[in-house]
Amino acid sequence: MYKLAILDDDEHWCRIVQRFLKQEYAVVSYKSVSTFLWELEELNQYDIFLVDFVLPTARHELNTDGMEIVTTLKHSLPRSPVVILVTAYMSMNELEVHGKQMCPEADGFFAKNAGLELLAHQMKQLLTPGTTEDR
Repeated sequence: MYKLAILDDDEHWCRIVQRFLKQEYAVVSYKSVSTFLWELEELNQYDIFLVDFVLPTARHELNTDGMEIVTTLKHSLPRSPVVILVTAYMSMNELEVHGKQMCPEADGFFAKNAGLELLAHQMKQLLTPGTTEDR
């Protein structure tokens, strides 16, 4: 079973994703940047990450967006993880056109309103060796 970590402040969306993917993934969600980064060394245990593009920060936190988290994960963990940048503010068409320009280190992009079947398909594709050319 693959291990999935979600960094997203939308608890409702996290619960929906967790319920939908629970048969194939062990899912843990983080709601704050500081909690997520505090456990950076332990994050190497995850196979795939869903990182929200817009992450509100608490008063004491640095203003960090999802693109910075993707870069941190890619450069700080011993093995480069699969990371999908998710957002509710752009459509799948917009992400296909502008995603790699915005965040070249992300392995995939997902619009939250695109449907969880599409997310599950994209995750499976990214986790299967030899199925993507840009990994």
